[in-house]
Order: sequence, then C-alpha cells, then structure tokens
Amino acid sequence: MLTDEFLERVFANKEMQKMPIGCQSTAVHAFQEVLEDIKEENPYAELSAILSTNE
Repeated sequence: MLTDEFLERVFANKEMQKMPIGCQSTAVHAFQEVLEDIKEENPYAELSAILSTNE
C-alpha cells in the first residue's frame, strides 16, 4: 500500500534511523495496518481528515 517514495522518506528520517531496523520495520508495518483499516472503514476518507487534530 505504501509507495516506495513514502517508505524511502520514512526510513531516511533521522528519528527512524535511531531505532534498530527490526523496530523500524515493525513501526512501518503497524502504521500501514492502521491506514488499511481506516481505508476499509471509509474508502473515501481524505488524508487531510485522517491526519488532522481536533484541538
């Protein structure tokens, strides 16, 4: 689901590079699962709505 460009940016992030590669992979996998669940619940959800905060 996640594009190669997106994954490259995630793994290039300085904070991600501080974690062992196995933890990086687990974090990305969990994030992908959450996004897939959201997409399944609402296939027309916009990214801006998903990432917005209700402060």
